Amino acid sequence: MSTAVEDAFVGVRFGEETNLTLCRSGGTLFARGDRVVVEVEGEPVFGHVEQSPMPIFKPCQKAGAKLILRAANDDDLAAHDRKRQRDDAAKLFVQERARALQLDLKVARVEFSLSGKKATIYFTAEHRVDFRQLVRETAQRFGTRVHMTQLGARDEARLLGGLGVCGKTLCCSTWLKEFRPISIQMAKRQNLSLNPSKISGQCGRLLCCLAYENDQYPSGKKGQPGPAPGAEAS
Repeated sequence: MSTAVEDAFVGVRFGEETNLTLCRSGGTLFARGDRVVVEVEGEPVFGHVEQSPMPIFKPCQKAGAKLILRAANDDDLAAHDRKRQRDDAAKLFVQERARALQLDLKVARVEFSLSGKKATIYFTAEHRVDFRQLVRETAQRFGTRVHMTQLGARDEARLLGGLGVCGKTLCCSTWLKEFRPISIQMAKRQNLSLNPSKISGQCGRLLCCLAYENDQYPSGKKGQPGPAPGAEAS
């Protein structure tokens, strides 16, 4: 049973996203597994509490936390089910219309808000694309405002998730918050195979994890990590 408490912070998962979003409880106690409705960019979004409480390490994290509007009820759950069906139907529609309009883009995901008033089309494209006609047709077909969001290859991998060559869930879709510049020199410095299939991620770009131990390999000492902090050289 919910009890009025001081504002606390919990981790909420939206849909199939692997990253948790920090949310303010709004003075209500939520436990792991609770279904909630959160305000995101002025729209209600359905999610599940996955971590309660969620630790806060920086003041800026509190400032960026989303507000939980309420515990989700049966009407919210039904609306979420309808939303998922519309997401799938809209993705197929957008893919078909993009082909018909000969637009050189790849549709990663179409996502409606819980209210159904807004739809976001996530896509990737190598070159500039005039998608105005696609937006008009999609808005007319589904009776909603349509927003196009272009993704980079790494952003697409973060959005869709999946498994890396290591067999674990992608770092970018679980805990990695920022993409660091990655270069082929990092692989050379660590004496790794330069076979693209070995050092490229699901996004087709160089593995983000090439940067994790890069600082431990000083230039001119390929394949040989530097001494641990505080250790004496022999």
